[in-house]
Amino acid sequence: MAPTNADVADILRRYAAVLAIEGADRFKLKAYRRAAGTIEGLHESVAAMVGAGRDLTELPGIGKAISQVIAEIVRTGGLAQLDKKLAALPPERLELATRPALDPKIVARVYKKLNLRSLDELQRALESGKIREALGPRIEFHVRHGLDERPRHLLWSIQGFAEKIETYLRGIAGVTLVSAAGSLRRKQDTVGDLNFLVAGKNASRVFKEFAGFGAVQSSKSAGPAERTYKLSSGITVVLRWTSEKEWGLDLLRATGSAAHRAELDKAAKTKRMSLTRPSLSKKRIDTSAEENVYAALGLQFVPPELREGRGEIAAARKGKLPTLVTVQDIQGDLHMHTTESDGGNSIAEMAEAAQARGYRYIAITDHSQSLKITNGLTESRLLKHIKAIDKLNAKLRGFRILKSAEVDILQDGRLDYSDAVLKELDLTVCSIHSRFALNKQQQTERILRAMDNPYFTILGHATGRLLLKREGYELDMGRVIKHAKANGCFFEINSSPDRLDLSDEHAKMAKEAGVLIAVNTDAHSIRELDFMSAGIQQARRGWLSAQDVLNTRPVEKLLELFRRS
Repeated sequence: MAPTNADVADILRRYAAVLAIEGADRFKLKAYRRAAGTIEGLHESVAAMVGAGRDLTELPGIGKAISQVIAEIVRTGGLAQLDKKLAALPPERLELATRPALDPKIVARVYKKLNLRSLDELQRALESGKIREALGPRIEFHVRHGLDERPRHLLWSIQGFAEKIETYLRGIAGVTLVSAAGSLRRKQDTVGDLNFLVAGKNASRVFKEFAGFGAVQSSKSAGPAERTYKLSSGITVVLRWTSEKEWGLDLLRATGSAAHRAELDKAAKTKRMSLTRPSLSKKRIDTSAEENVYAALGLQFVPPELREGRGEIAAARKGKLPTLVTVQDIQGDLHMHTTESDGGNSIAEMAEAAQARGYRYIAITDHSQSLKITNGLTESRLLKHIKAIDKLNAKLRGFRILKSAEVDILQDGRLDYSDAVLKELDLTVCSIHSRFALNKQQQTERILRAMDNPYFTILGHATGRLLLKREGYELDMGRVIKHAKANGCFFEINSSPDRLDLSDEHAKMAKEAGVLIAVNTDAHSIRELDFMSAGIQQARRGWLSAQDVLNTRPVEKLLELFRRS
């Protein structure tokens, strides 16, 4: 029997895991992992493609060498080179090949430090707190994620694959409605299981047909209207079936958090309705659309991003939900890097790409001098940088490049440039890149002192977190927001998919305090300007409307806001 797409993808991933154990080049690892993802998302059998003599290099991310590897897997059901490498590995390293999310170098360090020999011992060390105590929270964070049987994924990294699943479901005969649900539809910054709701003529047919999706390895029934599928990548997909008549109610319940659903049930009781058994309600409810259900409860429609049980039902009852910001509202991007520091494109190239996106302005924010690892600009280099921007601006029409820098906040709260240089800038994005181990009070005071500088404009990636990699440093966010308001400072939502910092909760706190927030990409290349959509999703989860976001304004209004008296 020919291997399925899931079988092929699984072997490619295991080969990448073994290469990682051997210390192979990261680009090679990335190539095999990308190829595995491509094979998983195919709507046709890769084995049939090989049998028909198709050129696999036409597929995204598959070159000649990997296409030959795939052909061998299809012909033989395995990969000789993988078997050879597995046979040569000692047992404790062989185990690591079953956990591709674990970095072998990090695990080797943990094993050596704590004298461990197996994944079971690693799990016990994690649960007992020994890893955090001996190696710190970042290593503990990595190990916890790597050992998770149902790990979370960055929303940005999983969205494209989720769209392929949705497209596949729409193509099943008899399917009439399909929607993402759960945390995926609420646009949480990280996502666990991929949940989908499907309506159509026959639930069993939908479940049987989806078992043919290339990435599926196994499935398990959770009742006549629900089935769970395990994919070769380790992702879990949950499909729920409903009728078109009940679509709106079931989508509402499949999307909202437990807290949101509980608040809805309370709202229904006050109306003498039942959302679990609508047929028993005193009032007939049209449950075919979510809007109808909310309307029957006397509520504004609640956008999916707000369905977290954070006061949205009370606001909806009063008609006070905000009109959420969109990507189309953005007029410019206030945080990006060029080849002058650690970026991949020039000032002119970043400006041209921004203009192509319809922006009216950008701010160039290359790193400051203390961050030497990123080729941070000395004061003399920054002054030359400013002149280069002025020269380019003289040639532009209807578009402006703002002179800025990502200025390090030093340990004592000073900024990384003198005031004499800072005053030459249109704005600053001030960030912490060092001394993360300071305690909550020290870190808070550090930022408060920085905000006292009259040339401090925007606090960049406020907590320094890296999603699924590193917890942020602790801050008294209430004090920081209050100080920003008093000093005329602003925050950013850093749209880098592994940051999304401010968090949605902190963004809502800032909004409620009347502190404006910039949604910035922190782009280090033209391609990363696309991150804006990730930041907007986070802003929407933080209840931000266009007027709450700095860079929805024209440049003249921005510059007025940036002038601190």
